[in-house]
Amino acid sequence: MVRLRESKEYEGKAWIGLFSNPGKENRMWHWSLPGVNYTEHETRWGSSEPDDQNQNENCVKTRGNWTQARCDQMMPFICYDGIIQIMCLSVFLQNVCGDGNFKRDGKSIHLIEEKITWTKAQNYCRDHYTDLASGLDQADGEEFKILKKSQDVWIGLFRDTWRWSDGSNFSFRHWDMESFNDGQNKKKCAVTLLNRSRKWSSDECNKKNPFFS
Repeated sequence: MVRLRESKEYEGKAWIGLFSNPGKENRMWHWSLPGVNYTEHETRWGSSEPDDQNQNENCVKTRGNWTQARCDQMMPFICYDGIIQIMCLSVFLQNVCGDGNFKRDGKSIHLIEEKITWTKAQNYCRDHYTDLASGLDQADGEEFKILKKSQDVWIGLFRDTWRWSDGSNFSFRHWDMESFNDGQNKKKCAVTLLNRSRKWSSDECNKKNPFFS
């Protein structure tokens, strides 16, 4: 990988072991934060959810219970910061920071009131904190319920048809949204863009690109 990055002759893209298995029945739910696994018996879906009536509802919002939503909708979101920091002062037995966010065991969640799409919210959380709130500990705890108030907010639950060739269930995605379009059915294999920010895009699997081994 280092050799490819430093090569003056090659500044394009290289295959990674991620491929799409299109089809409504092949979509799987994942938490945005790597290492947090989605399990059917640990959920907070609302009544009749996920209803799966619209194939484009691949992201999740919550006001109390989880609801499917189109990922291009605009709404506030909650970030999780897993970096241990100095604790805030205790107020009524709750670690409430001056900005109204919560910390527990040195880790924190943050309500971002700006209304943006799910993907932009994910990018914001990864740039400024750790990730979108993921798992029941982050996206359903008492602190979360107080922080989100009575409004819909994005959480880090999403679904897609992408799979790792080694069979692992690693949920991390790093798409370059300027070039990636999940609706391009001919582009079923993933590449990393070596001449940009090392983000990912998709390409036709029969094309010839370098690869990592």
